[in-house]
Amino acid sequence: MERVTARVFRNDWNALTPPTTGRWTPELTVSVVIPARGGQDRLDLALASLSVQTYPDHLLEVVVVDDHSSPPLRLPEHRPRRCRIVPAPDHGWGAGYARAYGAHASTGDILVWMDADMVATRDFVEAQARWLHAHAECVTLGRVRFSDTEPESVGALLDALRSGGPERILTDDRRHAWVEQLLDHSDRLREADHLGFHAHVGAAAALRRSLYEAAGGVDPDLDLGQDTEFGYRLWQAGAVMVPEPAATAWHVGPAVTARTRLPSERFRTEVLAELMPHPHAYRERVPVERRRIPLVHAVVDISGASYDLARGCVDRLLGGTETDLVVTLVADWAGVRETTLEHQGLDLRLIQANYLREPRITFASVAPRTGFPSPFLLQLPVAWGLGELTLSRLLAGAERSRSGLIELFQASSPTRDAGVRLWRTRALARAMRVRREGEELTDVVAQLHGRYRIHGGEGTLTDLTLHRSVPPMPRPAPETRYEDDPSVPGDPEAERTGRGMVEDHHPQEEAPHGRARRRGLGRRIRALWHRACRACGREMPEEDGTDGPGGPPTAG
Repeated sequence: MERVTARVFRNDWNALTPPTTGRWTPELTVSVVIPARGGQDRLDLALASLSVQTYPDHLLEVVVVDDHSSPPLRLPEHRPRRCRIVPAPDHGWGAGYARAYGAHASTGDILVWMDADMVATRDFVEAQARWLHAHAECVTLGRVRFSDTEPESVGALLDALRSGGPERILTDDRRHAWVEQLLDHSDRLREADHLGFHAHVGAAAALRRSLYEAAGGVDPDLDLGQDTEFGYRLWQAGAVMVPEPAATAWHVGPAVTARTRLPSERFRTEVLAELMPHPHAYRERVPVERRRIPLVHAVVDISGASYDLARGCVDRLLGGTETDLVVTLVADWAGVRETTLEHQGLDLRLIQANYLREPRITFASVAPRTGFPSPFLLQLPVAWGLGELTLSRLLAGAERSRSGLIELFQASSPTRDAGVRLWRTRALARAMRVRREGEELTDVVAQLHGRYRIHGGEGTLTDLTLHRSVPPMPRPAPETRYEDDPSVPGDPEAERTGRGMVEDHHPQEEAPHGRARRRGLGRRIRALWHRACRACGREMPEEDGTDGPGGPPTAG
C-alpha cells in the first residue's frame, strides 16, 4: 500500500478537495471490470455507454469476464478502444470469482466495478477517478438506479448520452432503499458509524488497486453478498467511503428482487455473519465455533513470563463475558522447539501444551501490527488480568464514543500507563500509513479517530504480579504400616510386595509379654508422631531402631 499524507477524521471526506470534472488532467490508468454471464444485448449497451466516457481513452481499459456464457460473449461494434473479453477458468464461477479474476487480469491503477446490464453516464468513470487522484484511500460509491425500460438500440443510447444523458430515454423509479437511508442518516457517510460499509455496492464503485490488495481482494468463493463482505474489509483497512452522485448508472430492463435489496436474512446469518462480526444482530445467531473472523484479536506477549503468570492473564481473558475473540500468544516458539536442554524454555513448553487444543488460541513469534480483518485489536500485557466484564465494557465504550483507541488504567494510579489498549483496526491501519517519523502512534490515532480513556475500578483490572502463585498440594507418600499395629492403615501395594513394612530383626528371640505390649504401644505412638510431623511440614526425627531417646516418649 502506498504512503498516504492527507489526514481524514473518521469518514469525513469534506477534508478532501478533488479536482473539478472536466477541468483537470488525469494521470492514473483505470480498469473497468464487468462480470457477465449471457445477456449479450445488454452487454452491448453497457460497452456502448463506456465508449463515450469523458475519461481519456488511452488511460481506460475495460475487462469483461465471461462467466461460462453459452454461447460465449463477443465484443460489439461500439466499445471502448481498449476492451477485451477474458473467459473465466473452468474451476471458478459466480460474480465473486469473476470480479476477483477480472481484477487479477486487469492492469489499471484504479479499479471500477460495473455490472453487465447497466448503462452509465458519460462522466461515470471520471467523477469517481478524481477522488482517487486526490486520496489513495478513497472508495467512491456511484449512484445506482433501476429502469423498467431499456434503449431501443445502441444508436438511440449513444444519441441520448451525447445530447444530455440516458435519463431522457430511461425510467427512474427505484434505487437501493437501504443505501439511500444510510446516506440520509449519516450525512452522506460523513458521520458514519461502524456500519458505514453497508453503503458499498459492487455494481458501481471504484478504488485504488493498492487499497484493493491491502484489503485482500474480492472473495472469489462468494457468489452472493461479495460486495458487502468486501466493503466490510475495506472499512477495516481504513477506507474513506465517498458517495458520488455524478457517477450514475442504470440497471436496464425488468429488475429481479435481488437487485433492489440486501441478500436474504438467512444468507446474511448463515454465510455473511461468519465472516463479518458486524452487525451484532446477525452475529449473535452464529455459534462460536463457526465465527471465522472474530470481533476482537487479542495479543499477549508472554516472552519471559512464568507459566503461572501467563495462565492467570490468558484464562481471565478467555473466561470473560465477551467470547467473540481470538488470542495470539507471542514468544520465541521456534527457539523453544530447537532447544535441546529440558530445563530451558520449560514455561513456554508448558504454556503451549496447555493451550494447544484451545481453538481460540494461536501462537506467533511476531505480534500482528493490526487486528485486520477483525474490527478491534486488544494489546494486553501479561502482567494484567481483566475482570469478567472488562472487555465487554471496553467494546461498549468504543462503540459509544466511536473512538479509535480505548485505554484502560487502574483507578488507584490514573497517571500510570497500564498498557491495556483496545485499538479500532480501521483507525490503526490508516494511522500507520500517515504517521510521520517521530510521531507517537497513539497521538496519530487520536487525531484521526479520537481517544477514550477508562479508569477501571475494583475487579476491572488486576496486577497479577501482586498475587503469588500457590503450588498444588504435594501428593502424600504411602504411609508405613507396622505388622503388629492393625489400627494403622497400610498401602495395598506395600502389603503385596512387602515394601514399607518394618521387619523384626530378631525373629528367634521371644520377648516377655509385657515388653511386647510396651513396644507395640510405642510403635503406634511413633507412627502418629510421624504423621503429625508430615502434616505440619516439620522435619521428622531420625530413627534409631529403639524406643528410647531420639523418638517420641514411650508409654511405661
